[in-house]
Amino acid sequence: MIESLPTGRRGQALAVALLLIVLAAAWLAVAAPLLDWHASRAEALQQRSALARRMAQVAAGLPDLQRQAAATAAAGPVAATLLEGSTDAVAGATLQQLIQDMAARGGATLSSTEALPAETAAAYRRIGVRVALSAPWGVLVELLRAVEEASPQMLVDDLQIHGTRRFGTAGEPPLEASFTVLGFRAP
Repeated sequence: MIESLPTGRRGQALAVALLLIVLAAAWLAVAAPLLDWHASRAEALQQRSALARRMAQVAAGLPDLQRQAAATAAAGPVAATLLEGSTDAVAGATLQQLIQDMAARGGATLSSTEALPAETAAAYRRIGVRVALSAPWGVLVELLRAVEEASPQMLVDDLQIHGTRRFGTAGEPPLEASFTVLGFRAP
């Protein structure tokens, strides 16, 4: 037996509930995705505008950078920034000796040093030494600072630090660290 639709207040409430369900479904199916798409496109446009402004600033500073580079190139390589040595092997030995001296002054004990093959880097030769050591945190930080401030200039790369736990020992526990120190020499 088929019942008829409700009438009166009950029928009006059912009609309003059905209208709200249809409106919610339309919102979820059409309006919400369109608003999300619009918001994502507005964010992408904002990011592109910021990128365009940054690129314009960089492009505006390019002539100054080119003048600085030309002035630096005209002056030639500064002796204090390059390793001395007529060959890569001599420059590598010089770099290794400098690192050993810095470590000894800082109180670090080097476990090993390994000369890495030299590579061409633009107009220079890149000389590398792989260093492994065991030292407390403060000594390691001081050694890295000494490498950063050294003359000739050196770079630290591929820094790896591993902590060790030793129970029953007083003081700061030593860390096992390894890193590569890079220096440059004129070809």
